[in-house]
Amino acid sequence: MPTPRAKAACDRSARTLPWFLLAAVLLGPLSALAAGASELDADAAEALVRQVYYEGLPEAEARRIGPAGAARLEALLADPTEAAHHANVLLALGHAGQPGAYEAIQAFAAALGDGEMDRDAYRAWQALPYALGALAEHDRRALQPLAAALDGGDVRKRFGRRDGARLGVQRQRAAAQALAASGLPEAGALLGEARRKTRSAELESHLSEALSLHSRRAEERRQ
Repeated sequence: MPTPRAKAACDRSARTLPWFLLAAVLLGPLSALAAGASELDADAAEALVRQVYYEGLPEAEARRIGPAGAARLEALLADPTEAAHHANVLLALGHAGQPGAYEAIQAFAAALGDGEMDRDAYRAWQALPYALGALAEHDRRALQPLAAALDGGDVRKRFGRRDGARLGVQRQRAAAQALAASGLPEAGALLGEARRKTRSAELESHLSEALSLHSRRAEERRQ
């Protein structure tokens, strides 16, 4: 079960944090339970990502995905006809941390291209930072695109009324939240540097909240 401190943190943040991060806060302490569990094979991994989750993909289950399961998910991620499941696939690959996940996630991000996104593409785009934040525990290269997103800048994409400038702010905040949820020391350093450099009071406040979450997550990692 989530620790009382983690649940309280989630309750306070429920109105502002996306479901990807809420799942990380709630389910993060459960990840250790997966250590001794059997691996999920290809069929089980595919079944996992095809389900609908109202409180986020189960991290502990995703961490059980083995090499065969990851290979199946990478194939799904490269298949445009599976777009409805790409958000779950990204998160599952990030939590599983199998070799090749970083390359698969980055290739998917590049293939999204520029311009208008449909709903499935937008959901996957939203999931990307959190997938990278989860993957960073296994592959520190995943911190690089998150650090780049922290620098801000417009996104050359659109979704409905969300233009590139608005999506750029959204990406920047999501990167901060994903880094915070990781609890990694390197992530904390990136967040601290971003807070020192920013001239935006609003972003500084957001980064301060992210650093607080990072501290809680780092403490959980030490337990």
